[in-house]
Amino acid sequence: MAAADLRDELNCSICLSIYTDPVSLPCDHNFCRGCIGAAWDTQGGSGSYSCPECRAEYPERPALERNKILSAEHVLTEPTTNLGNRKCFVHDELLKYFCNEDSAYICVSCYMFGEHKTHHVVFLNEIFEKKTEKMKNILDKLIPERDEIEKSVQSLQERQREVEGKAAGEAERVTALFRDIKDHLEALEKQVLSEISKQEEQLTLQILYQIQQLEIKKDELSRKIRRTEELCNMAESVTILYGRATDKPTFCDAQGVDNEGKGRDDQKDPVVGDVDEGFISDMLLRGLGGIGAELNKRIYGQEATDMLLDIHTAGNNVFLSDDYKMVFCSKKDQRRPRLPQRFQYPQVLSTRSFPSGRHYWQVEGRESGGWGVGAAYPSIERTGTQSWIGNNKNSWCLYRGYKKYSVRHNNKVTDLPHVPSSQTIRISLDYEAGRLSFYELSEPIRHLHTFTTSFTEPLHGAFWVGLANLKLVT
Repeated sequence: MAAADLRDELNCSICLSIYTDPVSLPCDHNFCRGCIGAAWDTQGGSGSYSCPECRAEYPERPALERNKILSAEHVLTEPTTNLGNRKCFVHDELLKYFCNEDSAYICVSCYMFGEHKTHHVVFLNEIFEKKTEKMKNILDKLIPERDEIEKSVQSLQERQREVEGKAAGEAERVTALFRDIKDHLEALEKQVLSEISKQEEQLTLQILYQIQQLEIKKDELSRKIRRTEELCNMAESVTILYGRATDKPTFCDAQGVDNEGKGRDDQKDPVVGDVDEGFISDMLLRGLGGIGAELNKRIYGQEATDMLLDIHTAGNNVFLSDDYKMVFCSKKDQRRPRLPQRFQYPQVLSTRSFPSGRHYWQVEGRESGGWGVGAAYPSIERTGTQSWIGNNKNSWCLYRGYKKYSVRHNNKVTDLPHVPSSQTIRISLDYEAGRLSFYELSEPIRHLHTFTTSFTEPLHGAFWVGLANLKLVT
């Protein structure tokens, strides 16, 4: 850069060569005596003279003073670098100006003698300064934009790490859950198989006992059969008759055989119990039900079985059942006492609130008519349109109506793509994680939507009914 500045200082801006007999003008610009003389010779007819560098005008031709400093102190040598890209391709002179009319870079000769003589021109350094200023302004805009993008990238990268960490944790949780399911199923399998083996053993003992008793009877009958056959084979009837008179036990035995034969005709087959399939099925279902209940607790949290509707918050245009488990839209004013916590509209909160933990509750609504379920802070307003569940920042709601679902929070409505196929909705709350999720208990269960936030107050179950009713189910 210093070498370039030095070359500019030693070169005549007209001939672009090292000064020959350098002279200075009153404006302190330097030229070769012959170059400036030739330039002014062409300006003589105009009645004024100007400096080719700064365009300072003189009414009379100035006297040229020899620049003794350049002549005496500078060692003048030819430039050692190629200035071709900075020269005018017509006059082979250094480019000094910019012609605004032709948008062209020009030299002194182009401006003073050539086709740009009458054009409006500016110095290149002025153009450079303006462009530099413009580029600085652009940089002033681009740099903050780049910094914002960099911050966004860093934020997304941080979010990516959070997602990866959460996904890893969730994968670990699900793996542990399936491991527990497998352990529970194996334990249940052993329990049910043990019961089957127990019943088998008991029935086998009964069967073996009856077989033993029948074998004893069979042996006794075989003995009697042999004795009777012996009597039948005796040659003389007198012997039989004699035996009847003298050998009473033998004859009685034969007679007893006859009587037993009659008894056997009336005897039924031995009665033996069977494997109790009903008991085993009940045992299996109870065990699977227990595993299912444990899974529900592990996945959705503790079921809010004791949730009731708070009559003190119920609007006077809703009717509550005696067990406070159902809410109906009512055309008749219920004329309940005026309380600060009572809603103006057909809404009601639950008596129970959830300041922490994981919980879920299930609601069944009518297929027709509009209704809404969700959660709300106790600080929710009770009058005005801003008190509608979901119309404020203190409540979150899933609405169903006109055969479609939508969710609402802080008066922002989002339509959901799901077409309703079940009347039962599960609301799942994970307070610490800041998640409120809605599931349709169809076949299969469908996840409808999840609100994500940071909860700051205890949450109550919240319910709205249009021309419909809602029921808390367990």
